[in-house]
Amino acid sequence: MKKIFFSIIILISYQINSCSSLKSIENTSSSNNEIINKKIQGIYSLTISFGNPYGDIDVSLELYYDKSQIKSRASYFDGQKNVPVKINNTELFEGAIFINLVDSEAGNVEMEVYFDDENSISGFYAGQFEFKGERIK
Repeated sequence: MKKIFFSIIILISYQINSCSSLKSIENTSSSNNEIINKKIQGIYSLTISFGNPYGDIDVSLELYYDKSQIKSRASYFDGQKNVPVKINNTELFEGAIFINLVDSEAGNVEMEVYFDDENSISGFYAGQFEFKGERIK
């Protein structure tokens, strides 16, 4: 009977220790998210190559946090002025940013943004037009 009692106590102690180690991993993960968040925030200049008849379009993209939510602002230069882009939503998923926006020519499109390093981004606009960009601020 004593062996069973001690075995149960050892099993319970092991489970408690396992749970506390998971909690420390969770805490580390949340602090890593804060570091990632600070590295992501900024203003980026990028060029999207659309081909004929549009050619290359210069875009300004700002990524920021508002109440712990990733947000974005974008505008493009139409040859005369900067035109703001309507952003429906912005999501961070597995290290990439997904921006759903309204394109005046194509309707709702998705923009995928990948971080090449702390100062460079690349990705796809509408799943087919590649772009590269740099952090400017």
